Amino acid sequence: MSKKIIVAVLGAFFAVAATAGDVFTTLDADMSSAISKDEAAAMPSLAEQWKQLDTDASGDLSAEEFAVYAKSEKSAAESATMKDAPKSSSTK
Repeated sequence: MSKKIIVAVLGAFFAVAATAGDVFTTLDADMSSAISKDEAAAMPSLAEQWKQLDTDASGDLSAEEFAVYAKSEKSAAESATMKDAPKSSSTK
């Protein structure tokens, strides 16, 4: 899957969920207040970054650890949007 498609899918997912807290709650299927590695599998880009995000090596992502991921994905989506935005033309 290309990076643009992943960014688009994540953008849509975040738009529907509205906030990182809602996404966290959605992924936390067992309502343990943490995202397990199995729960993270529902979002491949999250699962791919697991080792970097699980900073305390607990085996689960806390809301704080997930917020780091959500912020980086939001920044990536914004960068992709700006990169792909039409260039304004100056006519003089």
